[in-house]
Amino acid sequence: MKHIFSYIDLRVFSRKKKIHFAVNISIGIIIAIFFHFLERTDWGESTINKAFDFVITREAEKSVAAMRRLDSKKNPKISDQILFVEINDETYRKWGKPLMTPRDRLAETIIFASRGGAKVIILDVLLEERDCFHTGGDARFRKVLQDMTDRGAPVKVIFPVRIGQDRSIFKNNIFKDIIERNPNFYTATANIAFTSTDRVVRYWIPFETVKYSGSLTVLWNMSFLAAMICEGKETELKQIEAKITSGTFRKAHYFAMGHSRRIAISADREDIYHNRIRFFLIPKQTISWHPGGNLFSTLYQIDEAKHADFKDKIVIIGNSSPEAGDTHYTPVGDLAGMFIIGNVINTISLGIQPSRTPLVLNILIEIVIIIIAAYVFLYFHSFVAQMIGPLIVFPALGIISYFYFIYTGVFLNFVFAVAGMGLHETIAKIEAFFERTGIRTKKHGQGGRDEN
Repeated sequence: MKHIFSYIDLRVFSRKKKIHFAVNISIGIIIAIFFHFLERTDWGESTINKAFDFVITREAEKSVAAMRRLDSKKNPKISDQILFVEINDETYRKWGKPLMTPRDRLAETIIFASRGGAKVIILDVLLEERDCFHTGGDARFRKVLQDMTDRGAPVKVIFPVRIGQDRSIFKNNIFKDIIERNPNFYTATANIAFTSTDRVVRYWIPFETVKYSGSLTVLWNMSFLAAMICEGKETELKQIEAKITSGTFRKAHYFAMGHSRRIAISADREDIYHNRIRFFLIPKQTISWHPGGNLFSTLYQIDEAKHADFKDKIVIIGNSSPEAGDTHYTPVGDLAGMFIIGNVINTISLGIQPSRTPLVLNILIEIVIIIIAAYVFLYFHSFVAQMIGPLIVFPALGIISYFYFIYTGVFLNFVFAVAGMGLHETIAKIEAFFERTGIRTKKHGQGGRDEN
């Protein structure tokens, strides 16, 4: 043990080794700082995404695999509040692949959910145009909304709207007049975001600001709004809206939720940590080696909606057929928009939002990696060191980071520090150049004694 310790004991190092070690430490610090400046570039985001995708995909696979066991227990990271009413591919084809979802069928489903005691209904269907294909469909839908308004139905209903390039509502809901009269009806965006480099959906957008009736208005994300309504946070949302529209919303705001959970929204709507989706609700045919998914008791076809238990549920009604044009590629596979909405709600309502490593912990991790790298490059040729360093550091920190994220939601970002080891060879070549220059100077009689 004493012999091994001598290899890392700086006190027994020669002056040359101490200088070499100090240079390696300095290089590591410079590299770590340099890579953190690159975090918000496409390369930096792509690097973080690869690490996140690995962990999030493993989570999804594990949540599906667990449901295959007869004695499986409820996954604590899957909310029991979310229920899907799906227009699947078979039903969509049976209906003749209509350009517009039949409004009478939507109205019928809303009646079932409302009378069944649903807490929130999210309608993931645009209602921008009149339905000219199904006679009486619009009238039926309007009557249902009017009846709910007249009798003061307690269920909250969220309708989607799209935003145009000029930051105004693209086309308003044709039932806008009723929606604005009922305090339990809301409009919101279904905005999700993909990474520009690979078009993979990984993020939800907390809010959009739009021009409406001559003033700036906040439109919340449908999933976020649904989760906050269930937590009774409407008043708090109004306060944040006032800050956003006045331009005073500059720091992240944390919403305290039940069971010591909390969720944060940032003034930076493109936060790649807080706004990242964790996928635990997996429909059929998403993960190839677990084709059954895990939505056995939380997914109903629209024709079966009357049999669903809607009590206190967040109900998401949407079309999952690929031919409906609302399918997106995610880290876990292709998902219809309605299932992405559900996974965002699950991420928010259970407080499992990913977050950055605390600054002090992040600094400690990078110090450890820098010191390890300094020793490795001290004893091995730079090329060999580049091979050995990641082989030592990646498995150890990878395992620690995986389980730390699983249990805390905090992502230990050691990726940049390890990736920076690749630059040591370049610096080593520069160092070797100066050493060779010094040797040549000695040969001309100007050198001093070698202190080794």
